[in-house]
Amino acid sequence: MKTVVIFGSTGYIGQNAIKVINALSGFKIVGIAAYSNIAILQQQYKSISPKMIGIVNDRAYRKCLKKLPGHKLVTSEHGLEKMIEILCPDILICSFASAIGINALLLAIRNKTRICLATKELLVSYGEIIMKAVNKFKAELLPIDSEHSALYQCLEGRNKDDVRNLILTASGGPFLKKSPKKITKKDVLNHPIWRMGAKITVDSATMMNKGLEVIEAHHLFGFPADQIKVVVHPEAIIHSMIEFIDGSVIAQLSPPDMQLPIQYALTSPQRFLSNIPPLELQKPMNFHFLPPDKRKFPCLGFAYQALKAGKTMPAVLNAANEEAVKLFLEDKLKFDDIPGVIKMVMNKHRLKDGNIEVYQQTEKWAKEMVRRFQC
Repeated sequence: MKTVVIFGSTGYIGQNAIKVINALSGFKIVGIAAYSNIAILQQQYKSISPKMIGIVNDRAYRKCLKKLPGHKLVTSEHGLEKMIEILCPDILICSFASAIGINALLLAIRNKTRICLATKELLVSYGEIIMKAVNKFKAELLPIDSEHSALYQCLEGRNKDDVRNLILTASGGPFLKKSPKKITKKDVLNHPIWRMGAKITVDSATMMNKGLEVIEAHHLFGFPADQIKVVVHPEAIIHSMIEFIDGSVIAQLSPPDMQLPIQYALTSPQRFLSNIPPLELQKPMNFHFLPPDKRKFPCLGFAYQALKAGKTMPAVLNAANEEAVKLFLEDKLKFDDIPGVIKMVMNKHRLKDGNIEVYQQTEKWAKEMVRRFQC
């Protein structure tokens, strides 16, 4: 029996992870943590009966104290570390919508816990620190993002020197065929393929999500920015591809359902039956591929710039984007102002290097710069 802790259990990935685990044998959820969604957390507590519950937001924690057993409840990012320390899970699913829980993640890596990572923001901001720990402690880090899961599967057993390019596919989001100007929040949150959390849906609309995935792919697989390409594939059936030096291309295809990459991250290298209907390849199917429009979606270019600059610049990119999206969702910032705000913060940043605290201070600075713009 493999024990599992889920960070971000109330979000889109977390809820799907619970569905997957409930359908599999040999896995037991012993800990769940949310940022602030008490209502869903309560429902999960009743159905799962985990040993520990975590709530990052202190205000939500105080409210939750009245509704859930206090001795099982921890709060703040320190509480996440406590969960890992006490429960010592076999598997940690990281699926918060931001770079929360870096110290708990590093503790899990030191414990040789299998990390199933959906929180790309952790690798974007702290990629060098995380991968250094993964290599030092010989821990397993498996991606849950559908694109990175696809790359992981295509690369299994391959010689890295035989690879010319990693090719990430992008659906193009809601504004592939129309202008992202003069649109409503409803338009932004209406993704044509995926049903996801609000933050990642906004990132998909700006194509920042694909930019963050480029940085994530760099850290996961060790390829430079010039060997990580993006192609728009509106059907979202091919999740990513590998181009080899002889010109061959290998792709991973599956229905657009996050339960598949979640399940493979849990069970790899083994495969088990899933509840997802297979592709009906006997029926006619069209695949389209388009180059990304970097003028229309400048955030993708910002991500490449941040990756090439290195040091603290990816953390600045991630934090500035996170705060800008937050303000947009609160109706305090226009959608088409998001790229300009991010670019402004990146231009003002002076590169730094250092430990986690330096990167965290840099993230705070970037978010404050975005708030100043908004004011």
